[in-house]
Amino acid sequence: MGIKRTWTVMKAEFLHIIRDPLSLTIALLMPMVLLFLCSYCLCFELKKLPIVVFDLDQSKESRDYLALIDHSSYFRIAQYLRHYEEAENLLATGKTRCAIIIPSGFSREVKEYLPAKVQILVDGSDITGAYFIINYLSAINASQSAEMAATFLKKNGLTVDLEPVKLIPRTWYNQSLREFTYTVTGIFSLSILGFVPILSALAIVREKESGSIQQIFASPVKSHEYIAGKMSPYVIFLTLDFFLIEIFGLWWFALPFQGSFSILFLATFLMVFACVAIGFFISTLTRSQLVAMLLGIIFTLMPAFIFGDTLAPIENSAKGFRIFSCIFPSRYYTTVCRAQILKGSGFFSYWENAMALIGYCIAIFFICAWMVRKRKI
Repeated sequence: MGIKRTWTVMKAEFLHIIRDPLSLTIALLMPMVLLFLCSYCLCFELKKLPIVVFDLDQSKESRDYLALIDHSSYFRIAQYLRHYEEAENLLATGKTRCAIIIPSGFSREVKEYLPAKVQILVDGSDITGAYFIINYLSAINASQSAEMAATFLKKNGLTVDLEPVKLIPRTWYNQSLREFTYTVTGIFSLSILGFVPILSALAIVREKESGSIQQIFASPVKSHEYIAGKMSPYVIFLTLDFFLIEIFGLWWFALPFQGSFSILFLATFLMVFACVAIGFFISTLTRSQLVAMLLGIIFTLMPAFIFGDTLAPIENSAKGFRIFSCIFPSRYYTTVCRAQILKGSGFFSYWENAMALIGYCIAIFFICAWMVRKRKI
């Protein structure tokens, strides 16, 4: 490889990047916008969900039962209803996602230690939210029922352990179960795969539109020198850019960092290299900057949400989709990124993912060089 020729192409491309406001905006501003937007808007936790109550019993026992729900960190009672039809209307119009119905006679059954029934109406159109609501209310109800059973046994002079098998959970790597710890580390991968290919896809297409690509064909610059020179400024600039964004994200969201910054930097470098190569491959397929950007969104940003193991575990998907997700570099980078930030795992713990990223970079680089050499662009 001619170092001088590669350096000439590299210097020209770097000057263009720093003089192009669109490129700088995409590289510097948009990843930060995506980081804050997704981190604060994509919330999967259930906190103080407003619910409505139709209490037909109106007793101390029913109020105590509802107070236990209202004082939890998951629900708050927003309204007490006078008619059953109000609950149906509120659910139908989406003004509430859950209604609790306490029938008359609830206090009598509680005092006599008979099975008391409480109905909950849940909006099943949001299936994920419905599962959360049912599970949380079931857990609160189980706690209240166990307390009432213990009171009954104590009153009758009996001592029985209501929980003969005790489950003692120990959460590793995310002791407080903060949602930010999972989503932010996934957004790091999403932002790289979402914006780097779009930015780099404009590199060759821009020269096609201006006609300067023909000068490259007439020059002594070889195809691999041309691709290496065009890619290098993007890889260097964007690796530093996204690594600093990751450092800022760790600080802003107060995420614990257990690993090595050098390993995280190396993984970020490989991820950026792979995504730049994807962008260059896209640029060899079209002659329009607009089409290149649209293809970049379709083939990178959208699949990153679905197949990148970014915001939802890919293990929950069907087997065919899990296999298909292996063609996206974010699948490997997200694993390494989370392992470094949360677990502090060594490089060799996830060497398969690193090798996959390296193979990805090499393969697409030579495909792009081959297409330039054959003038298939």
